Amino acid sequence: MTEKMLTATGLCKRYGRIIAVTDATFSVLKGGITTFLGENGAGKTTIIKIILGFLKSDSGRVQMRAARIGYVPEHPVFFGWLNGKDILSYTARAHGIGHSALRDLVETFSEKIAFDLELLSRNVRTYSLGNKKKFSFLQSLIIDPDFFIVDEPFNSLDPHSIKKVRDLFLEMKREGKTLFLSSHIISEVEKISDDFIIIKKGRILLQENLNIFKDRFIYVEIKDSSLKLEELRTISPYVKGNDSELVMLMEKSRLESMEDLLKTVSCVKKHDLDLEKVFLFFTE
Repeated sequence: MTEKMLTATGLCKRYGRIIAVTDATFSVLKGGITTFLGENGAGKTTIIKIILGFLKSDSGRVQMRAARIGYVPEHPVFFGWLNGKDILSYTARAHGIGHSALRDLVETFSEKIAFDLELLSRNVRTYSLGNKKKFSFLQSLIIDPDFFIVDEPFNSLDPHSIKKVRDLFLEMKREGKTLFLSSHIISEVEKISDDFIIIKKGRILLQENLNIFKDRFIYVEIKDSSLKLEELRTISPYVKGNDSELVMLMEKSRLESMEDLLKTVSCVKKHDLDLEKVFLFFTE
């Protein structure tokens, strides 16, 4: 049985009358990359802050087995009057990292995320958004986290830096580290994710292994059909639409037995699944 780095059970969070998270239950497997997907305001960042202890949930619990947690927020904020070198020095001292070791770590990880070392002598408030994001990566990476949580990892980064960060994530996975990413850039996280979690309006809709789910299901569009929604739901739990236009995720193992039925439909299109199709199916 695969070991879990994180288990969240029944998390709920309200802000007055606003329900931000409702009965959220999910897990993050150790040594893999799990991606958290949801629309704006779905509750992703609220859950991340609960995991990190920045917010207290109204109910539910979080169990974690991490020794060192690294965190990169969507919009990093620093004491703007400090320069990058000072911030890294304070971080290193807090974690017992010596001066020589810090220098080596900064050089190593700056190259991995395409961060210009000359920026370290400047006040952080002068950094561009992209460089603030990279600096936040650098600050977390020097502590050697075994559990790395990143909210919108690719925001504000140029294409070259996105590839560097993506490669870094895969390298960390090979080293046995666990990553939990929240992102809207589905095309990028699909390249590296093991598991995905879909949340909508504070509720977890689905958690699956990406490759297994894509291998298991095919995306089917049905138009101008005599088939009814209720009829197709006996074939697959994943059906939506109306009597004139239906979409469904059908198990590939059932496709052959369904061919005769599908031939009675005037317009049927079958597509291999990708993560964007899965996300839109469950959230639109």
